[in-house]
Amino acid sequence: MEITTSVDPTNVHAVIVVPSVCDFYFTSHRFSSLGAHILYNLLLKNKIRVTLHNFPLQRLSGKVIDLPKEIAYLHDHIIPSEKGKLSYFTQYQRFGDSPEECAAIICKSSPNICFISSFAFSYSYDAIALAKNIKLIDPAIPIVFGGAGPSAYPDYFIRDPNIDFVIAGEAEVSIEPFINAFIYESIEYKDVPNLYYKNESICFLRNRLKKDTLCASSVEIHAPELKLFSESDQIATLISKVYETKKSIFYSTSITRGCSKTCRFCSNFITHGNTFRTIPLHKMRDTVASFSSIENREKKRIYVNFEDDNLLLDAEYFINILKIFKQSNAEISFFAENGLDYSLLTPELLYSLIHFGMIKFNLTIASINRDIAEMESRVLLLNQYKNVVATLARENISCITYFICGFKNDTKDTIAKTLAFLADNPTTIGISLFYPVPGIQGFENLKYFDRFPPYCYNGTSAYPWNSSLPTSSLITAFRLSRYINLLKQKEHSTMESKIINKIREEKKLFTFIKTANGPEIVAVKNTDDELVEKTLALLNKKEYI
Repeated sequence: MEITTSVDPTNVHAVIVVPSVCDFYFTSHRFSSLGAHILYNLLLKNKIRVTLHNFPLQRLSGKVIDLPKEIAYLHDHIIPSEKGKLSYFTQYQRFGDSPEECAAIICKSSPNICFISSFAFSYSYDAIALAKNIKLIDPAIPIVFGGAGPSAYPDYFIRDPNIDFVIAGEAEVSIEPFINAFIYESIEYKDVPNLYYKNESICFLRNRLKKDTLCASSVEIHAPELKLFSESDQIATLISKVYETKKSIFYSTSITRGCSKTCRFCSNFITHGNTFRTIPLHKMRDTVASFSSIENREKKRIYVNFEDDNLLLDAEYFINILKIFKQSNAEISFFAENGLDYSLLTPELLYSLIHFGMIKFNLTIASINRDIAEMESRVLLLNQYKNVVATLARENISCITYFICGFKNDTKDTIAKTLAFLADNPTTIGISLFYPVPGIQGFENLKYFDRFPPYCYNGTSAYPWNSSLPTSSLITAFRLSRYINLLKQKEHSTMESKIINKIREEKKLFTFIKTANGPEIVAVKNTDDELVEKTLALLNKKEYI
């Protein structure tokens, strides 16, 4: 494309920001921010100077903050001094510096443009607060939002007075056209795929580079005329280092985009589309070769996590990817913490994955209730699931199975039966409390998401979105999951054995609190006693199907 301006991109300093997040917990070991790193590489490719701030990873621990008033109902379920394997959450925290502190760090380098990567709609409160504080320091810095959160509800972000642009969907299809429009002015904004913009933002960068007076115009919001998803050969390859220990180095990558399945509760299609695509093998081979050429002086064990949502839609491709990694380093091990679809795991495939280095299996089952599974467009093959986890147990391979609590048709009986079923199989239980994402089935009306602050849409907020189960039932199910996982341990301490016996005998939930004299057993208040009784009654029976 012909360049029609003399602006030198190397004079442009772009900052990419992953904002701090507020929640009860934060899994920093999984927080790879692949999207932000892909954007970083794309900007470098276009000869733009770029700095990346991943604020949630810049502090070793979170800072305790007040529970927001909109989710103050959780106080009834929080035991402040609670500790141990049966505990619920105890402290609401901010992971990363405050929006004010982050803004000061960003503006200190006087960037020409700031990209804010918001990876979930529920975490957009701090992200938008960050944009506001950046503008308070320097109103001339153009701010661009992207990521899964803005992709789900772009209008929510672009209408904020502190946000100038929103790029929905995938960076690979939009960033270069955006640069051509924003820096070079060689194309118009309407020709940039997936771009939401305001007319007042059009001359920001030119004015900032040339130190002219800012344009004055009335605000008008424009939605994209062109909406695109990436083709296979456009998908960026990336293997990102997440964290390191004395003996191990952990990396994350993603090798696919989109999903052809139509699970009602999944939002993958919003950002990546309904067409399943894979990165060409030759591109991954080159990326793995480059990754493997980095010297590992300490000879540490390498672990690679695949963040894809449905790797097994092309199982042969996935096996070939594992082979490529293994050819580079035979000692590499793999896991896929976003989950594997057990219904696609044939015995042959299962053994192949184990052979090529899968050391942990995160499985997703949603619900064992056939009516609910059908309503949520999920395949339910319980005998196949049982064969999969039994095989993993025989091979001494770690396994965790996630189910969702709070579907529209969930009842105390369906949850009790799901818990009892998982208790009877060799797996750790993972529970996900249902939360809506803008645009998923049943929540297509985006105005619905203007009713509450974004953090209300966290799973940890335990809000009864489908009115099927109250908050007390959702949190009780969470505690029951932890109790069953404790039961599954091969060995128990004296105190663990004592609390297990107490729960069995009294048919009530108990937990540990920390005292000056050591752990003390206390009763859990505000539980759903009916759900507790139903679940405990089923644990020694086979009546859950």
